Amino acid sequence: MNLLTIFYIINATLLLLHEIESAYEREWEILKIPGRITFFLILHIPIILILFYGLLEIEKQSQIGLWLGIITGIGGMIPFLVHKIFVKRKESFNLLISNIIIFANVATGVVTFILSARFLD
Repeated sequence: MNLLTIFYIINATLLLLHEIESAYEREWEILKIPGRITFFLILHIPIILILFYGLLEIEKQSQIGLWLGIITGIGGMIPFLVHKIFVKRKESFNLLISNIIIFANVATGVVTFILSARFLD
């Protein structure tokens, strides 16, 4: 297992942890996503499938895997941008564990993005 795969796994895990918390925080209300929990869950089916498929491809360092690494790396930065910059709410995503997940996700997202882009031909 190479360094890119390790960072991809950590980044994807932190993204999934954040999404678990997002359901607890009722993120569909915060971001005004229609369809409430039902649409929120359906929206996550392709996201989770892409994360798992990306892991298989990132390990092979295929072109699609590296592009999915770039996308997942960007995805690791999104919770920070959304919850700490654009849609800040004191009552949401401010537990110590929430902040650890969000800030660790930024770090692993940046590294995943850089490593994926570096290996891309």
